[in-house]
Amino acid sequence: MEKRDLLIIEYLSKGFKTTEISQKLMTEHSIKVSKSLIEKRLKALRTKFQAKTLFQLAVILKNENII
Repeated sequence: MEKRDLLIIEYLSKGFKTTEISQKLMTEHSIKVSKSLIEKRLKALRTKFQAKTLFQLAVILKNENII
């Protein structure tokens, strides 16, 4: 999993919204990511881990010690 994906999931797990995540990645990590790209990456991660919801994705990633 890419660093960008891990950061997106980390901020999402802390309760940030996609627009806030985009801003935080730009200011704190110099990674330019649009809201649309964040949503696409989350959809791809849900597909990869066979999760139907973001909550389920978080549980799976937590159980696998990814986050």
